[in-house]
Amino acid sequence: MREASLMDGDAEVAPHALDIAAVDAPIALCNASGGVEAATAPALALLKRAALLDRLPANLPADLWRLLEKTAIGEAVEWRPPGSRRDVLGCTRYAGADGVYVLLMKEVSAKHLALAERLKRQQADFTERLVASIAHDIRSSVASVVYGADFLNGSGLDPGVVSEAVRDISKASANLQQTVDALLDYAHLGPSVSVPVALRDVLNRAVGSLRAHYRQGAHRVRVDLAPGADWVRGNPIVIEQIFVHLLLNAVEASPAPRCVIVTAFPSQCPQAPAAGPSAICIRVWDDGPGIPLELRDFVFEAFFTTKQGSAGLGLSLARQAAESLNGALELSEDTSGTCFSLYLPGAEGTL
Repeated sequence: MREASLMDGDAEVAPHALDIAAVDAPIALCNASGGVEAATAPALALLKRAALLDRLPANLPADLWRLLEKTAIGEAVEWRPPGSRRDVLGCTRYAGADGVYVLLMKEVSAKHLALAERLKRQQADFTERLVASIAHDIRSSVASVVYGADFLNGSGLDPGVVSEAVRDISKASANLQQTVDALLDYAHLGPSVSVPVALRDVLNRAVGSLRAHYRQGAHRVRVDLAPGADWVRGNPIVIEQIFVHLLLNAVEASPAPRCVIVTAFPSQCPQAPAAGPSAICIRVWDDGPGIPLELRDFVFEAFFTTKQGSAGLGLSLARQAAESLNGALELSEDTSGTCFSLYLPGAEGTL
């Protein structure tokens, strides 16, 4: 095996370097204190580029070594040098002989930059849909109030007509207040909101916010609500966003037209007893290829995705939102496509 100097000068490298010098991979050997005793040429180049060290032997930054020490052997970590906004170093520690640790490193900055770009695009799309939905609700309520006020400005109105107009204004004002309260709750700026929510209405709004995929696209959605499953309870904005994530997940990046079927029926939430026996189970099924068995355990993990251009946050956010409403979201067994089951508290008195 050839010998190679891995230092800036002509000094000899540590004896361990002879064991890895011929390896064309970013590998370093460290002692129990985080001192780098030897490194391959790719590893040294990577460490220099990250401005961690210039010569060997040298110590890794203390916070990087602490992170590696508290991470299980064989598990990868990602570390950003202090003051750096772009560079990210991936590192996995393995136990070697005689108290020496083998570090396998890789440059993951490009991955983080790509992820940041996907997150930025997804956040922009999410914000646009949310603002459009809320603006529609506010505009409808305000228009009803303005119309009623203009109508009451007329003279010689029948008292019964006046009473009806006042009721319409009162209803529109209540809807406007509910929208504002729900938005404040959604933004964690106000008290929690839990009101009866008509499933068909909130589904229509979710589909409307995805009109590029459904109403103007090739995909189709069908809604079938069983008797007693028309209403749920919670924050209407949160519930709408759950359906947006589920409906988008069903057709996102699909080159072929898909059929999405939404069904609902009274049930009991298996993961959230607080929902009680009056919970409503809403299933969102699509006729796609389904999720491979080996990936089913990861679908709700943040940043996990098999779709090009997706940040992999939709299902994770949907599950968190469902749990915030004392509900649950799970992936159901289905051999003919993909099916998610959403459990939400039923709205007492409206069922």
